[in-house]
Amino acid sequence: MRDAVYAVHATRPDDIGAVEIVFRTEREAVAYARDRSTDWRVRATSVTRFTIGELGTWHPIAWFAEGQEQSPRATRPGRFYPTAVPNGRDVDHNACDAAHEGAPLSDR
Repeated sequence: MRDAVYAVHATRPDDIGAVEIVFRTEREAVAYARDRSTDWRVRATSVTRFTIGELGTWHPIAWFAEGQEQSPRATRPGRFYPTAVPNGRDVDHNACDAAHEGAPLSDR
């Protein structure tokens, strides 16, 4: 199976959060993430596209705080991608984003 799916991740003030739900369409995922980001227990939400059965196919779609879509380059609240902690060390995703700004997606 090689279908694209859209995962919604929620970040909480006291926790790095996790993927809460997976949708078949980007539209559904974005609508859910926008609404979920207004919950007082959630700092932010993100939508990521994956291709089922293919490693390395994740692609960030959007992220939201307080119901508003945020700039891809805006500072994120805490560790936004909890699975990206190589060798037990935290990763500064804002620095990573800045380092890759303008680079082709294949180089990211």
